Amino acid sequence: MNDIQYETLADGVKLEDIATDINNRIVLRRIMRNDINSLYIQNRHDDDSDDDDSDNEEDGMYYPEGTKDMGWLGYFSGKNDQLKELCFKHFTLPSGISIAEVLEPFFKGVINNKSIHTLNFDGMDLLDGRVFTLMDPFLKSNTNLDVFHIENCLLAAEGSRLLALAIGSCTNLREISIISTDISDEGLVDIITSLSMHPHLHYLDLDGNQLQTNGCKALSTLLKCSVTKLETLDLCRNEINDEGIDALVPALKSCYHLKSLVLNTNQSITSRGWQQLATILETPNSSLTDLPMMGNLKNNTDDETLAIFARSLITNHTMKRLSFSGLTPSKQGIFSKLICDTSSVNATFLSNHTLSNLGYIPNMSNRDPMQILLDLNHRKNKEEVAIIKILQHHNDFDMTPFFEWEFKVLPLMIDWFTRASSITIMPVGNWHIRRVELSSIYQFVRGMPLLYVETRLRKELEDIKASRAQMKEERISLDHRERGLGVMPNLSTFL
Repeated sequence: MNDIQYETLADGVKLEDIATDINNRIVLRRIMRNDINSLYIQNRHDDDSDDDDSDNEEDGMYYPEGTKDMGWLGYFSGKNDQLKELCFKHFTLPSGISIAEVLEPFFKGVINNKSIHTLNFDGMDLLDGRVFTLMDPFLKSNTNLDVFHIENCLLAAEGSRLLALAIGSCTNLREISIISTDISDEGLVDIITSLSMHPHLHYLDLDGNQLQTNGCKALSTLLKCSVTKLETLDLCRNEINDEGIDALVPALKSCYHLKSLVLNTNQSITSRGWQQLATILETPNSSLTDLPMMGNLKNNTDDETLAIFARSLITNHTMKRLSFSGLTPSKQGIFSKLICDTSSVNATFLSNHTLSNLGYIPNMSNRDPMQILLDLNHRKNKEEVAIIKILQHHNDFDMTPFFEWEFKVLPLMIDWFTRASSITIMPVGNWHIRRVELSSIYQFVRGMPLLYVETRLRKELEDIKASRAQMKEERISLDHRERGLGVMPNLSTFL
């Protein structure tokens, strides 16, 4: 039927004439009443029973029966202005019934909907991409659609091309997930190229595909030229190699909004590739907070590679999670100096107080020192983190570097210890803070008198030198004036 026929029959149609399934009638009625936010079109599983109807009603689960009910479902969904999410989940039909024949009337009706912002295909046969052709008018007309999610679906080469065209048809996508579809590198190039139509994209998940060198080059171009506000990039379980990393790194360095980069299970990357990737963390404007690299056991257990990542974080104050698999407690020492350098109070103060997850399992039988430091870095107030580390690892403060401030340092020192005493959940006791405070004041007062005398003598000597230099300049100036007036210089000045 066409729109005019549906409009003519809509007022008199009975739900019993549309669907035989009781649950489907409930969902249809809710759609007609604008009383539904999510619509899940899926198969009825063997474990679904009438006892679950209340849950199905609440979730908006609809079990297709044929072309007739799906046509009406599409028509009523097109009229609905509260529907936010449309999901096809494990959607197949009995033999003899064509998916295309069922979906075509549905998409003809839903084309009028302007409220759906999330489209989800999960575990569905996409008919080599023909599903995207059927829904193309809907994708072009719905300007509110901003989330496109595909997972565990079948997509051949032609399907990848049609998906790329569908993505290009959308007007304002912000989140795209294409997960576990095993799309080839060539197909990903087409899809990535189509993403240039969505400059406001902030979430891209390509987990479980075949992204290789050409795909990485296309992605690099996208990041540098079109998608400049991307916050999350998931490239987990692909086939990225060192050449792909070489192509991506320059673009990732200029992607200043990127916060999460997921590279789990890319075992073709060698130590050289990881070293190249580590340079991103040294970029002054890097905003990365999350860099999981789990599942690359052989490469990530290399001590030199781990040391390179540790060095790259010395001046980095944004990275929170740098996850490795195979990072046993025995290898944690590579990062211990980064997180808490105890060589001096100043070194401890300048340590990394942001990194809080390294992806290894701590020894829970006792208090794991590294885990204690990582847990401490979870605190939002980094000034407090620095204070705690200093008090935990330094029983006495060397006050010599502060002598140049003279007595101006005393109120600052007392204020510092006062703030330390006010920290909630302080791992060290107030008695320890007080002891270190008194020790520091004693060291300062004891060393200050001698320093004061030395400072005064040095200042007096500098004043004498400055006075003699000024007198010499005045004498030379006087000699020049006398010569200008033709006055014979006094010979005594040369004696």
